[in-house]
Amino acid sequence: MNTDRRRSIRKRLKLNVDIYGLHEYLGCYQTRDMALDGAYIDLCDSNLYPDDLLELHFHVQDGERPSLRLRAVVTRSSNRGIAVEFKYGDEDYRRLLNIFSTYASDGHIRRVPGFWYVDKSVN
Repeated sequence: MNTDRRRSIRKRLKLNVDIYGLHEYLGCYQTRDMALDGAYIDLCDSNLYPDDLLELHFHVQDGERPSLRLRAVVTRSSNRGIAVEFKYGDEDYRRLLNIFSTYASDGHIRRVPGFWYVDKSVN
C-alpha cells in the first residue's frame, strides 16, 4: 500500500494465511506486516494484480473461531508479494483489533498491558 493511502499504523506480524481467488485455492502464505486496513503478504512470483478480489483465511487462535476470514482487494503486486486492502464488517473489525492487541510479531498470542481487548459487547 502506498503510505499516503494507509489509514492505520502497520505492525510487523507473521500470520499464516490461506488465499482464495474467485474459484480456486491459491495456497498458504505468510503476512509480513498488517494494519487495520490491509496487509502485505510474502508471495513469490504472484499471478495476482491490482484490483483482484481475494478471500483471506488467517490462521489465528483467539478463542472465538478457528480463523479470521476477510475479503480483500489487491492494491499492489510484485515478485516478492502483494499488498491488500481489507473489506470487512463490524464483527471482523473487532476481531482484527483483538489480533493487533494480542499477537506478538511472530504470530504467538501475547497480552500486553495497556492495550484494549475488544469483545462483542462493544458497539
